[in-house]
Amino acid sequence: MARRSTINALVIGASGHIGNAIVRAFLDRNYRVSACSRRSTSPANLSELPVRYLSGDIETPGQLDKWIAGHDLVVDAAAPYPLNVFSLLTEAGKDPISHAERRTRLMLDALRRHKARLVYVGSFVTGVRPRTSAQRFQHQAMRLAHPYFEIKELIESQILDASRRGIQVIIANPTYCLGPWDLHDRRLCTIPLLLSGEIPSSIGQTLNVIDVRDVAAAICAAIEGERYGEPIQMSGHDISTGELYSLICKIGGVPSPRMSTPTTVALAGAYAMELVLGTIGEKTLLPAGGMMMATLFDYLVSGNELQQLGITPRPLTETLVDAIKWYRQIGYC
Repeated sequence: MARRSTINALVIGASGHIGNAIVRAFLDRNYRVSACSRRSTSPANLSELPVRYLSGDIETPGQLDKWIAGHDLVVDAAAPYPLNVFSLLTEAGKDPISHAERRTRLMLDALRRHKARLVYVGSFVTGVRPRTSAQRFQHQAMRLAHPYFEIKELIESQILDASRRGIQVIIANPTYCLGPWDLHDRRLCTIPLLLSGEIPSSIGQTLNVIDVRDVAAAICAAIEGERYGEPIQMSGHDISTGELYSLICKIGGVPSPRMSTPTTVALAGAYAMELVLGTIGEKTLLPAGGMMMATLFDYLVSGNELQQLGITPRPLTETLVDAIKWYRQIGYC
């Protein structure tokens, strides 16, 4: 049963996969929602929702103050997440690390001025704890090789410091999210690529998969339980990549990939390809960053944070059925 609420929520990144799930969870709880996106018109996953749609760029001077004014809760579901190893500059031509630092500072300063709470959607990678010397070496090597890890650590550090200084902050760190309402570039969406036979091989890697709707429900529970100032790891089902691919293909009614490639081989190939393409100014369709993140599941200790929040992860088959239905609805497969 929907709760009555007077919360005015601003969701930055509302057209993103997780951001959109959060918008819908807020609406179910009768929050008044303003949905922000860089898209000039309301995208397919927002077009029929009763939200106030705000188009704009967070980098525009004064934009954050205009957006946040009148809202007591802000969700940042659009924090920087560079996936290309050799992209030393953002699309705006800025160093990605200094850009992330500046963007976070602007966000926190605006929150202080408007006395608003923050929900920050981060990444599980800040919570991994290598247990062996080999894992520690691998983790440090990836951190040095790819800006994604340093950026996520930097943003979370800034936000934790702001929390100690009085801003009420909920930090949600989900694992690998699947489910409906995804509008990423089709070339980066595993499920439609699998169902179209465009992924010839799985990798020998265990993942942790969570439904975006469970992430959104956990965030709502954290808001209601005032779980401020501590990162909350949001994890779901442990499953091998091969088993996940087979399940997706079984539900979708297509043959699953017959080959399996060792993770180290696949990662080395993706890294090399990205290096080659980077030298001629091109981007790969298989960013090494995503594969690097996948290897961290090997030493992720799954906690019971969701259970503490009263959330039970829904069955993985339900997540996949609904995701496939969505991708077919928008013409991805």
